[in-house]
Amino acid sequence: MVYKRILILLSLLVCTLNFAIADEDLLQEYCLKNQLRPLHILFVVGHFPSPSQTFVLNIMTGLIDAGHNVSIFSTHKDTYSFMHPNIEKYKLLDHVMYEKLPLYLPNYDIVFCQFGYLGNKILKMKNLRKWLRQRKLVVCFRGSDISAHMQGDHEMYARLFRKADLFLPVCDYFKNKLITLGCNPKKIAVHYSAIDCSQFFFEIRKKPEEETIHLISVCRLVKKKGIDYAVKAIAQLIQKHPQIHFTIVGDGPERSYLQLLIRQLRLQDKVTLYGWGTQEQVVALLARSHIFLLPSRTSADGNEEGIANALKEAMAMGLISIATWHAGTPELIDDGVSGFLVPEKHTKELAKKIGYVIEHPEIWESVGVAARKKVEGDFETEQSIQKLEKLFYRVLERV
Repeated sequence: MVYKRILILLSLLVCTLNFAIADEDLLQEYCLKNQLRPLHILFVVGHFPSPSQTFVLNIMTGLIDAGHNVSIFSTHKDTYSFMHPNIEKYKLLDHVMYEKLPLYLPNYDIVFCQFGYLGNKILKMKNLRKWLRQRKLVVCFRGSDISAHMQGDHEMYARLFRKADLFLPVCDYFKNKLITLGCNPKKIAVHYSAIDCSQFFFEIRKKPEEETIHLISVCRLVKKKGIDYAVKAIAQLIQKHPQIHFTIVGDGPERSYLQLLIRQLRLQDKVTLYGWGTQEQVVALLARSHIFLLPSRTSADGNEEGIANALKEAMAMGLISIATWHAGTPELIDDGVSGFLVPEKHTKELAKKIGYVIEHPEIWESVGVAARKKVEGDFETEQSIQKLEKLFYRVLERV
């Protein structure tokens, strides 16, 4: 009888172990929490700090919170009148090297380039070639680096594809482009840029009866954001919906053109060019707004974007978002469910969709709730960092 009981207990133990081992995600998570050492990661960026690249800052702070060591190499040194509060909170300026890397570098585990062209730049540094052989090179592809930068040179990343250990496109759309260009699919893993949803409080939007309906865009003012189409759409709407106002938060090379367009269309009272804002100012502006516009388009030089973080932030706060069928955006917005999509470069369709949203306030709650759930489910920083850790540990295991 005792012998039989022992056999039964052993069988149950074996079944339990088999079940645990079969669940690879749980096993990996256990290893991350209990066995694997903190990593030393060198971020390679073009500009730091950059007000338009909070997506990179989110990764840095997320990895630090997870117990890893982060250093930064920026190829340019910029100065801004204000910085994201996390730069001071995490003392990141104490960990930045600017413009030139020293001859001797610490024993980093991962060299983490935030754009494809920065991966090329690192490979061209002769003094790093021997040093890089003992480190893992990981490269993100985020937008212009796999579109505008490649015009006329589809072989520009051929060496990088051979030498780097892991490629992290920010959407499936860019993953497919990498494969088409000759990158080994086994070296590719889609890794979405993420946001900290706790910083963007959710509120169900309700259409004001007589007060202003606030529309807003938050972005760098470059052609691929398509803000000129949003301005033209406002011009088409004001006769039927005179209670609307459009605020454009951001700056960039398109600002002068947008100022001229606003004057030509006599929209000075309906459209405000706000400029850059602090994190607190942007959140406050989003909080008072109802509809978020981001009519992204492929610019003349081929420039595309992945999935805009500002769009995720607006959706996390419950705004009704209207964007375009552009690059990775449909991976975020389920058209008609968590937001709305219109064709690129189509002012009439954009105006029509804005009008539809204004005229159908009964859908605002369900769309806003679906938007928040989508961002929380696929684009939250904590789970994004956990996935990134697993990818880093996995690539370090490769010989």
